Amino acid sequence: MYRAERELEAVSWLALAVAGAAFSKEKKPWEAGSTSVNSGHRWDRNQAAERNRERGHREALARPGRMKRFRRHGHDSQRDKLKQELYQFNKTVEHGFPHQPSALGFSPSLGLLAIGTRSGAIKLYGAPGVEFMGLHDENAAVTQVHFLPHQVELVTLLDDNSLHMWTLRAHKGVSELLEIGRFTLTGPPGAIPSVTRVTAVMAHSSGELLLLGTEGGHVFVVEVPGFRELEENNISVEDVQSRVPEEYVGRRNLECVEALQENPLNPRQMLIGYSRGLMVLWDLDRRCAIQHFLGTQQLESVWWMEDGGIILSSHSDGSYCHWTVTGEDPQTEPEKQETPYGSFPCKAISKILQLSTRQGPPFLIFSGGMPRASYGDRHCISVIHSKTHVALDFTSRIIDFFVIRERERQKGRVTFQ
Repeated sequence: MYRAERELEAVSWLALAVAGAAFSKEKKPWEAGSTSVNSGHRWDRNQAAERNRERGHREALARPGRMKRFRRHGHDSQRDKLKQELYQFNKTVEHGFPHQPSALGFSPSLGLLAIGTRSGAIKLYGAPGVEFMGLHDENAAVTQVHFLPHQVELVTLLDDNSLHMWTLRAHKGVSELLEIGRFTLTGPPGAIPSVTRVTAVMAHSSGELLLLGTEGGHVFVVEVPGFRELEENNISVEDVQSRVPEEYVGRRNLECVEALQENPLNPRQMLIGYSRGLMVLWDLDRRCAIQHFLGTQQLESVWWMEDGGIILSSHSDGSYCHWTVTGEDPQTEPEKQETPYGSFPCKAISKILQLSTRQGPPFLIFSGGMPRASYGDRHCISVIHSKTHVALDFTSRIIDFFVIRERERQKGRVTFQ
């Protein structure tokens, strides 16, 4: 009995093994080229996957609500109009220091400060809380601002070479800063642009003349406020070179007019400073040069002392020179030359001035002139008084500076306390 059961069990395992081998030789329905027992159709795995992708694509197209995230919004005029109505920005008032200042002007007699910006705006500051603003029609930066002496009028120079006249006037019971004239210097027919490209502006103490130095070395005289050019008073570069020694002229070109200064004791005399270092004392009535100062360093700025006897010139190598006004022509060397920060290479002194005091030595104030190696990236104004030397370090570039001084009412003399 037991033996029979064991033989039957062995036969069963043999049957199962044969069935398993037969099944393994058959191709499954999911294998490529296999035959389905139920449907009789061939299944291809690649075709099945493609059908699934097509089915998913059709289902996605049938659901438009989900396709919005894939569609790019086109130009919707109604939507843009609605955004403008709801979020449009309108400037109603502007107060404080202007953005991106590019020029500075000050009137000592009126106590008014003017600041021009790169966007063409001009702001005028008076007593605390008093501000005026004007905007040029041209989208150009303001490069220079000059007040006409003892007048509530100022002239601005833009980087497109146009000049503009501004004034304060009462309009409907309110004072406004208004533009009253504009002018663009025009040279002779066929002249190159550098002949009339303005690089220096001086407002004459009479309040009736503007002297315009140009890139070509000429000086044009313009009558204000009408902006009428006085051609008979113009100073050409040929007139200046006629009395300069030939060896000096041959060695260097005069280049552009860098500075213009009026004689503090004689308003009919003016100083013309050229970029190459030459300075010329010019008589407006006689229309001729009185004295030549033959500098050898590139000129940055000039300052005429209040007594009229000394002229200071600052240069690109960080030095400044003292020149004596004697009438002897020409003066080949300065009376004194100094470099405040030593003999190492220094930055240019872009502006210099010297102010006298009631008692004691004067104040010497200048911008730049710092050693390049240690302070090449610094922006400083230095003040020297006797043995006291102070450097004011600023975090941004210095455009210009001026000094506000107290005036003595009895003598009318400008003094430094």
